[in-house]
Amino acid sequence: MPEDKQWAADRATILQALGVLDPNGKPTARLDVVKAASVAKLTQDDWQKQRDKMLQTCNQCHSGNFANQQLEQGDHMIRDADRLMAEAIRIVAGLYKDGLLPKPQSYAYPFPDLLTFHDAPTVIEQKLFVMFLEHRMRTFQGTFHANPDYALWYGWSEMQRDLTEIKALAADVRERKK
Repeated sequence: MPEDKQWAADRATILQALGVLDPNGKPTARLDVVKAASVAKLTQDDWQKQRDKMLQTCNQCHSGNFANQQLEQGDHMIRDADRLMAEAIRIVAGLYKDGLLPKPQSYAYPFPDLLTFHDAPTVIEQKLFVMFLEHRMRTFQGTFHANPDYALWYGWSEMQRDLTEIKALAADVRERKK
């Protein structure tokens, strides 16, 4: 987890919506699946090894200072994208908590399940799924593949639009239930 407390809290929210952490921040059985499949770097050392490998590649054409600066800028973009994502997750979780949106019975936690994929049962949960798997990923890919145009227009801007729609949908649900 990042040292930045807000970013760490946002990351925890995302991991809870992925079912990797429970509502108390403790690992779940899904974490064992992630470990077994090696789909994420789960220790600082493993993460740093990948980052060092990336820097070695970048340093073949660029100075170390430039490469480090670009990675740092990318980190900031992902931190901001995680902020948007966590806010959207918390909005949907709030609808569950207030009994305004039925929580899928197959999911034990009071968070939307980002792994329901296109089986998400409501429009707002579908929007959240697309925000996570498509637009957040495009933000990440564009940022770390040195394509700021792609990161902005197909990632970040779409995440902003998704969050606006999620807020509007949540407001509509709340207004109808009054």
